[in-house]
Amino acid sequence: MKKAITDYDLWQNLLDGDRLALNEIYERSLSPLYQYGMRMLQDEDAVRDCLHNLFVKIWVNHKTLKPTDNIKYYLISALRNSIINYKAQEKKIQKVDIHENEVFDLKFTVEAEYIKKEEQSQKVMQLSDAMNKLTPRQKEIIYLKYFEEMDYDEIAEIMDLSKKGTYKLSARALEALREILNVDKAMLLAVLLAIKR
Repeated sequence: MKKAITDYDLWQNLLDGDRLALNEIYERSLSPLYQYGMRMLQDEDAVRDCLHNLFVKIWVNHKTLKPTDNIKYYLISALRNSIINYKAQEKKIQKVDIHENEVFDLKFTVEAEYIKKEEQSQKVMQLSDAMNKLTPRQKEIIYLKYFEEMDYDEIAEIMDLSKKGTYKLSARALEALREILNVDKAMLLAVLLAIKR
């Protein structure tokens, strides 16, 4: 049985100029990156352009990139920056102003793979409605924390927040969800974790 290559080794192969490593990273990452990009831009062509530019830039600069042992974190952070730059170019506004006009689309759909029991289906629908009442930043932090399973340091870096700000935003988002759903925090976390599976 072939041993799975670690993120560190795969990225190192890319840094050494291995095109197959780039292809492997692309194949592994395309779907989650596309989903994340669509939540920020809601424009398929623009997301594809940003993804294409991201991977071209990675290949062109592969000799000067730093090692990483978490490719998903690196790519989501890079894609977010690419999208912010794209928005700035499109709107001809400064990068700083983008935080005020951010959109992060997290409309949940109830898909068959998530519905194992009728009770879970009802919880998914309730969570979907509740999530759509959050602010874009609250939706984004819930998505990164509970669906992409990133830690607070990574989220802080991606969302350009301090670690303390990240904890605060996460706590506020969870509290808003808890109040909307009228459940205790333990039940809310159980629902979030059940949907991820």
